[in-house]
Amino acid sequence: MSKFLLFLLAPILGLACTSTPGIRRQELLGAWTSGGSFDFDVRDSTVLYEFDMQEHPYVLQGAVMVVDFGSEELGIQRKRILALSTDSLVLQDVRTGTSTTFRRVQ
Repeated sequence: MSKFLLFLLAPILGLACTSTPGIRRQELLGAWTSGGSFDFDVRDSTVLYEFDMQEHPYVLQGAVMVVDFGSEELGIQRKRILALSTDSLVLQDVRTGTSTTFRRVQ
C-alpha cells in the first residue's frame, strides 16, 4: 500500500518540493561519486544507481530524498540531505544515521 501511495503522491510532492527552502534542486541533479566512477545520477524524477544500472523514482520531502527501489529487499529508502553545494553532497541514511560524502562527477 505504501508504494502505491508513493506513486500516487509523487507528482504532487515533486511539484511541492521543487522550491524547498535550503535545497537547490538544480545542484542535486547530476552524477555523484564517493570514490569510484559514479554511485548514482540524480535526474528530474528518477535516480540511476550504478549498482544495478536501473532508474528508481524519487521525491523530495523537505530535505529528505525518498527513493523507491521497487523491491522487497531494498524497499523505500530515505536519505537526509545534510549539505549540498555545486561540488559536494552529504547524505545521511534516516534509518541508520550513517552519513556519506559524495562529490560531483565532472
